[in-house]
Amino acid sequence: MEQQSNPKQLATKPKFAIVYQGKIFEVIRWEGKPGVMFEAAVRAPGVRLIIETEKDGQKGLLMTKELRREAEGFDYRLPGGKVFDNLEEYNQFRSKGGDISAAAKLAAVKEGREEAGVLGGDISQVGISKAGATVEWDLHYYLVKNAKLGKQNLEEHEQGDVETITLSAHEIFEKLVAGEIQEGRSADVLWRWLAKNNFVEFVTDLRA
Repeated sequence: MEQQSNPKQLATKPKFAIVYQGKIFEVIRWEGKPGVMFEAAVRAPGVRLIIETEKDGQKGLLMTKELRREAEGFDYRLPGGKVFDNLEEYNQFRSKGGDISAAAKLAAVKEGREEAGVLGGDISQVGISKAGATVEWDLHYYLVKNAKLGKQNLEEHEQGDVETITLSAHEIFEKLVAGEIQEGRSADVLWRWLAKNNFVEFVTDLRA
């Protein structure tokens, strides 16, 4: 017997209306429950790369040191960038039913080559981070093992502001604790990378 939906439940696939659109963000509105309107900001997805390497005999990552406006100085980040340059491209892609996983992987390869000089290696998706209910901005995370590294090939506007840096697992831990890795979602991914590789142990039993 087919289960009947409750008309009072939240609609999981509502019809959206675009009420504002810029180059990077658009605002959509929809009816979540009968008579209840919701809004969310939407941005085209991005990619981030976890590029494994070694430093001082310890597993580490190739990251970037970037001059960032929102950080009011330098920030240590996972290399990455946009899957689409603007919303128009993203919306056209979605309207045609494109495979976002395939597009994200292509973007990861492109951004890895440009920002970090990754010329090859074993790349695999390790997860997708959601921004939240009222901001739709997915970040697709990719792990790169056995990376073949060359020189950066930065876009003109990035030159002088982005440099690569190899950090050992211990140095990553120290920068996370010091708040020097300021993109929160990537910090969460890095904590899990440290834990998975047995560099940190999270205690779940808090009894004295």
